[in-house]
Amino acid sequence: MLPTLVEVLALPAFRSAAVEVLAGEPEHAAIRWVHSSEVYEMGNLLSGGELLLTTGLGLSGRSADQLTAYVDQLADAGCVALAMEIGRSFFAIPADIVAAARRRGLVLLALHQVVPFERMIEDFHDLLVRRMSAGRVGESIWQDLLGTVVAQRGLPVLLDVVARLAGCECDVVDVDGRVLARSAHALGPPGSGSTLVDIRGPAGLLGQLRLQGSNTPHRLAVAGRATMAVALELTTESAAQQHPSPVEALLADIVAGLPTSTRDMAGRLSAAGLPVTPGEHVLVAAVDIDIRVSARDLVSPVRQAVAGVLGTCAVGSMGHEVIVLARGWPNPSLSRVRQVFCDAYRALASSPAAEDVRALGVAMPVTDLADVGKAIAEARGMVRVSRRLGIRSGVRLARDLGVPRLLASVTTGHRLAAFVDEQLGSLMSYDTQHAADLIRTLDVYLESGGRKSRTAQMLGIRRQSLYDRLTRIERLLGVHLDDTAQRLALGVAMVAWRLHTGLDPQAAFDRRGAAAVSRPDRP
Repeated sequence: MLPTLVEVLALPAFRSAAVEVLAGEPEHAAIRWVHSSEVYEMGNLLSGGELLLTTGLGLSGRSADQLTAYVDQLADAGCVALAMEIGRSFFAIPADIVAAARRRGLVLLALHQVVPFERMIEDFHDLLVRRMSAGRVGESIWQDLLGTVVAQRGLPVLLDVVARLAGCECDVVDVDGRVLARSAHALGPPGSGSTLVDIRGPAGLLGQLRLQGSNTPHRLAVAGRATMAVALELTTESAAQQHPSPVEALLADIVAGLPTSTRDMAGRLSAAGLPVTPGEHVLVAAVDIDIRVSARDLVSPVRQAVAGVLGTCAVGSMGHEVIVLARGWPNPSLSRVRQVFCDAYRALASSPAAEDVRALGVAMPVTDLADVGKAIAEARGMVRVSRRLGIRSGVRLARDLGVPRLLASVTTGHRLAAFVDEQLGSLMSYDTQHAADLIRTLDVYLESGGRKSRTAQMLGIRRQSLYDRLTRIERLLGVHLDDTAQRLALGVAMVAWRLHTGLDPQAAFDRRGAAAVSRPDRP
């Protein structure tokens, strides 16, 4: 029995997308498969029972009749649901699409948060695997796999069994994308595709099992049982590993939200090799690490690189960040804090960890040791905001990201999109329809503090051309760019757009036509 759309929308990736139902009845829609496509003629490529994911790129600039025809083609092909991401190509789903979906009984969904479509497809695939692996074939497979785990023969041997059952090579990657183990032998030529299934344990996602072959029913059944066996193996190996270091244990307790008093924190920092004397501040930073690399593997290289600048440090990993705790000094000025971490970042740039280090977020110096946990959360929050803004290098103090952090903490994706549409919507629509450079011009103008000569120089155009563009911007938006309040609102809207879409206004619109608007490669 196929899952209903209600079951699909309950999957983690779909929940993260802040889905809004605009038409249809999800409880009556059975989903055979999930596709993503920006092709306008997609209706001709479907075979029925699909949930189609799109950003609307292929619909940008289409007429009302074309938008209606698009929905009709999907419905004629048997597509049961259409989900459109809001905030990239459209700030609201066009009314013609909504009306056509209601007329044809097609479920229409608005995705208010940006979630990679690959994650949604993988979650749906995992749901199907769990269902398909519940039969008798799955039980036979499970007995083979479970026997290997009980015999404690190790993960590589377990993957050899999986490879034999699936008829293809396989491997396991952790949550950071690092290969933990792979089967010893390929069982024939490489397949034309691959099967990737999440491995989940009691504490959440452990990694993924990857089968190098096409998605045959038998291979899906093997993958479904194999993920449970691998989860058991990984959990057993993890329990057998040595106890975490004092700083890793401290960070784990902070993640778990366990309260820590000033006295307790002082003792634990001292045990981690960072004794703090009364009157000293603690400096806290989070180093963003390339998602393809394990942050834990970078702890030692980061410690060695920054110790020459910061002195003795307590260093550990949390998620995709390496956390650095260092002794400060009485009454630290922010300029001194910035300088010392810029020096530390330069040391990182010349270390073996250089290729894997991204931005570095620095929290406000900690005066009360009981607030170390809050400072770590602040530094990690700056790193996450930096990622959303496309910042991939350099040092950022809390005040450097004040507006983005405020927007990220107090507004939802839907409210951000509404605010951006209010402030910039008409300008973005003009650029979409005419392949113009007005949004980029406004961004550079605001970035240069309203200095027209500097703006023209940065854009590589004559001042008269700039004046013409600014006049057009004022007319389209209904604003006066010499009005400080209006200029401030536009600047905040630019930041909000970056947060909501992850796109840079300098790259999101170009002269290649509407097909290139607001759509670089998906993250």
